[in-house]
Amino acid sequence: MTFELREERVRELGEESYLVLKESYQSVRELKALVERLHAAYLRGDTSQMDVVGAVKLTVDRLYDDLERYLRPGVDPDSAYDDARTENS
Repeated sequence: MTFELREERVRELGEESYLVLKESYQSVRELKALVERLHAAYLRGDTSQMDVVGAVKLTVDRLYDDLERYLRPGVDPDSAYDDARTENS
């Protein structure tokens, strides 16, 4: 691999990492707002916030799945998703 190709690959990986980090941050921010809403309702004695509990679960699931798809190949390449395997796998 030439120096130019290696530099381009590093830049692409950096951009991909930034996008994953940005999406993860947005999901965590959304999750924080949902938990704060649920907590405030609980303190008011309102236990009818099942829609918020469902939204929290969906947000956590999406965040975890996205991070697992991105991070798992580097941490545990033998058990990574087929479409997320590294080039060396």
